[in-house]
Amino acid sequence: MIEMEKAQRLSLTAQVEATLRSALIVGKLKPGARLVTRDLAAQLGTSITPVREALLRLVSAGALNATPAAAFLVPEMTLARYQEITLIRKQLEGLAVRMATPNITKKQLSELKKLCDRFMQAKLSGEVETALEANRAFRFTLYGYAHMPTLLLLIEQLWVQIGPCLNYLYPQSMEMAKGHNYDHLLEALQTKDVVLAEQVVMKAIDDGAAILLRTYFV
Repeated sequence: MIEMEKAQRLSLTAQVEATLRSALIVGKLKPGARLVTRDLAAQLGTSITPVREALLRLVSAGALNATPAAAFLVPEMTLARYQEITLIRKQLEGLAVRMATPNITKKQLSELKKLCDRFMQAKLSGEVETALEANRAFRFTLYGYAHMPTLLLLIEQLWVQIGPCLNYLYPQSMEMAKGHNYDHLLEALQTKDVVLAEQVVMKAIDDGAAILLRTYFV
């Protein structure tokens, strides 16, 4: 009975952590946001223990800061830290694309095109939260095609840390919203041009960083 209860608690902790990770990655939680354990437990309909354990896991991952008042903070991102993460992201996400591109199937390419269309539609209509979620779905679906789960986990850990900043990518002008690197990326994937696909992903990361330098790091 004790082992069963422990297993259930650990499973619940993992579910809560996954929910919070997703919220961080897509920018639902902005830098400076304060997370109170009791309030989160009430929102998620669970007890305090798995929520606290999930929050502590995210502290260990560098995604949250703990405070003495049973609360946790989404840390503000410094420019130096963001630049470091950006440099690492380009290497890891570039590797994921290099490994995925040669083996992309027509079915997988079709799925990526659907995800890209959803992302572009959300951007053009100004639906920020939907755009952020669609962008994450597109990128992680592509990276998943590399079939390197350890690499995917490392990329996710970096996105958990920079995700709260992504809200500051929006709003975008109509001209900026219409243009995006993903059209070129899809073309590179279709022709299995590994070099171009990697270059486009790196440019997408650099373009996002350039926007944040104007909107967040000011």
